Amino acid sequence: MTLSSIKKIALKVVCFLFASIYLISFNLHANDAQMKSLINDITKMYMSSMVYVFKSQPIINDKNIDKKELLGKRFIDNIKQTYLAKYNEEFPKEDHFVKTVLLQAMVEVMDDNKALLYDDEIGFKGIIPATFAFQLSAKLSTKGVGLKIKFTRTAGQIRNKLNRPDSWESSVMKKIQNNPKIYYDENALLNGRPAIRQFTPLPMAHYCLACHGIPDNNPLNAGKKRSEWTNIDITGFEMENWTIDDFGGGVSISIEKSVLE
Repeated sequence: MTLSSIKKIALKVVCFLFASIYLISFNLHANDAQMKSLINDITKMYMSSMVYVFKSQPIINDKNIDKKELLGKRFIDNIKQTYLAKYNEEFPKEDHFVKTVLLQAMVEVMDDNKALLYDDEIGFKGIIPATFAFQLSAKLSTKGVGLKIKFTRTAGQIRNKLNRPDSWESSVMKKIQNNPKIYYDENALLNGRPAIRQFTPLPMAHYCLACHGIPDNNPLNAGKKRSEWTNIDITGFEMENWTIDDFGGGVSISIEKSVLE
């Protein structure tokens, strides 16, 4: 074999190696983009459901009113309309089974609450965004799909201890608390398994202050003398005196990478 032939073979080998490295890099970036797109869709679908539950408080709590807008396909259709209004874009396609499971879980949570919804003796049903979020998270944990959703806040400022942040969430909130922004981690762990995780901060809204603000914000004090005011909110918890400028916590979404394979 001549020197010229050896050089040509070496050149081909080098070209092949560079091409292989490029393809591997391209596929990694493509997979990362797909993972980020999926977790973004899951986050926005979930947040839209929370917004709709908040807007539906009159339907949820009023007696002698039909609750069909909160059940089955009607519930999902209303979440889709909420999504469109909130993000000014069409609701994500069900192009991954995780999205389908999430929507099914939303319907199942409300169906589990059907007897409570139609109870004419209980005024305040307690089906608020925070409790819906917890119930949905619990429902998803039974599905075995490697998807975990949590509505959380910094440790010591969380009412439901089951929503306490884990070490990853605590670390992220510490990083972004003074400059809230979406935090995405494609090299995280969930239950000891490789996962993608995303934390989306939620700014405090005026409706949050009805429970978490000061007695002036408490609807239970409306029309009463200040001497008769209470600092216990409608859910039975003591108000935290938060303001609109406080860090409102956020939505933590985690998906095991095995689900994406």
